[in-house]
Amino acid sequence: MTPEHLFVLRKTAGRIGAVFCILIAIVLVDSLISRFAYEFNVFYTQADGQYALTGVMPEKSEKMADLVAETDSPEVVLVFSEVFSGFWLGNTMWRGNVIVSAEAEPGTYVIKVRDARDMKINPALVFQAKVYSDEQSLRKSHGPYLSRYYGITAGWAASILFPGLAIIMLFNYGVSSRLEKALADTGQAEVYMVKRVPEGIQIAFSLGKRQGLKPGEQLDILNSHGSAVGEAEVMTPGETDSIAAAVTALDFGEITSVRRRPA
Repeated sequence: MTPEHLFVLRKTAGRIGAVFCILIAIVLVDSLISRFAYEFNVFYTQADGQYALTGVMPEKSEKMADLVAETDSPEVVLVFSEVFSGFWLGNTMWRGNVIVSAEAEPGTYVIKVRDARDMKINPALVFQAKVYSDEQSLRKSHGPYLSRYYGITAGWAASILFPGLAIIMLFNYGVSSRLEKALADTGQAEVYMVKRVPEGIQIAFSLGKRQGLKPGEQLDILNSHGSAVGEAEVMTPGETDSIAAAVTALDFGEITSVRRRPA
């Protein structure tokens, strides 16, 4: 495969990789926006559905029998299932299920948890259940926009995009390696470093002693169109990479690659 074909392949892979990066950014931003829109102690469910709920124990409560759940509708009830010790801080907590009747109208329902012997209610134990009529309405009500309107979850997108991007990067690396070898076989190399020093401009590229490069050898500097725009002199040839000094005064943007002169 010629260097020209490899250039086209690498550019195409780079563009596809850029698209994957943009898609990953969109998924991440969408997920972050949905998290910032989170409402404290608000959860979403549907008629004839259930929702697992957890909270801290009221101040005076010690066991499940001490708990009372008040709701503003008999169509939405909280049934406690257990009392347990919290993982992080070790606080005593309760766990239960909010059961929504099939006859429940769409809307917002309030659930309050308190101790059976105390009418005082901790604000952290006041919950809002937003009930929707069906699964489609529930899905479109909250969460990332991609999930709401296209059914694309962040996990599903990540399982496709990240491996895809990794494959593209590996492909691009392989093409770049083949391109480097193909250019070296014709006495050319891409410039991968350009820096300004007190003496002028130094460039680094992947040609070296293995290709017969010697100190003081004159090279043509090529622009992105493959036209010679100046010359450079080899300063420090390595085994496969070398440093040269630009003899011609050039802008950084003009320096793309180098080419050996015919012997």
